[in-house]
Amino acid sequence: MTATRAHAFETSHPAVPAVYLGGTVLIAMFALQPVLVAVSLAGALAASLAFRGVRATLRGLRWQLPVVGVICLVNPLFSASGSTELWRLGSVVIYLESLAFGACMGAMLVAVVLWLECASRVLTQDRVLELGARALPTVTLMVSMTAQLVPQLVRRGQTVRSTYAACTAASGTKDVRHAQVRMSDVLVAWAMEDSLERADAMRARGWGSTEARTTYRSVEFRARDAVALTGVVVFLLANALLAYVACSQWRFYPTMPQLVAWWGYVPYAAQVLLPTALELMGRSRWG
Repeated sequence: MTATRAHAFETSHPAVPAVYLGGTVLIAMFALQPVLVAVSLAGALAASLAFRGVRATLRGLRWQLPVVGVICLVNPLFSASGSTELWRLGSVVIYLESLAFGACMGAMLVAVVLWLECASRVLTQDRVLELGARALPTVTLMVSMTAQLVPQLVRRGQTVRSTYAACTAASGTKDVRHAQVRMSDVLVAWAMEDSLERADAMRARGWGSTEARTTYRSVEFRARDAVALTGVVVFLLANALLAYVACSQWRFYPTMPQLVAWWGYVPYAAQVLLPTALELMGRSRWG
């Protein structure tokens, strides 16, 4: 399975996936309860497989899983709290509760990172511009320019490096620092020249000539988008309330209570699996 264009929320206004993904990330960040963290991580992995593909997901897990292990093992060294002693390392006592807290923190971090990566697939640059071009024109311009110019600067750096490597007269020095400074000089001069041309082009197109900026809207906010956005907000608020109830009844220290089956986990599972279901439905519809 390879990454393709996202079908989830494709026919809806960008505000709908923006609110959904923003709410999902916020709940994933603040709902530090083992079942909720596990459900969020499972939904994030499913969405990553659907949006980004198996290869990209596994490539990310190569550094994400070690992060979980590091946080899980390091947390007992800084937070030696709990009641279930596992073993002692000199004067340091390792408690089960500290390990569980570190594991949940690491899994929550990975889940949030995966959700943000999936959000970048759904909320593409043009959809983000659609959201903020009228309300925040300057900020939107800065974000879009950064998203465009940073990869361009990286490509130009590779071009300059390969050009110096191919030119025997320019590659005589063996000093790495001198070569990096020389490449930076070329990149800065290239970027400044390009910025002047870009500024002239924007001024010629009327940027900043009026206080209100007109924008082209490729997607209209329709009645069904309002219904979908209302449903998403209600769904998020309900799951946030259920997550608050679950977190208020859970504690890591000094002892962890026993986890029990609860119907409140089902709506949250439906929430985190929604983008994967929409993506699969979209692929089956469009082939």
